[in-house]
Amino acid sequence: MKVSDAIKAIVTSYGDIDLVARSIVVDARELAKATAEPDTAEAVALALLKKYNVTAPVVVIEEVDTTE
Repeated sequence: MKVSDAIKAIVTSYGDIDLVARSIVVDARELAKATAEPDTAEAVALALLKKYNVTAPVVVIEEVDTTE
């Protein structure tokens, strides 16, 4: 899900926004770049997304052919 769509889903939710944010998965790179005006509903939603979408950077290891 796009971060902007996730923020909208959280902000427009009538339920527990913490629970809503916990169930949403967003792209870590997009989330890292996302910003919101301080003291807004969007900033709260973004903070919740960052809380529940903590990921470590992916490390790609190339397979080496050792049979040569």
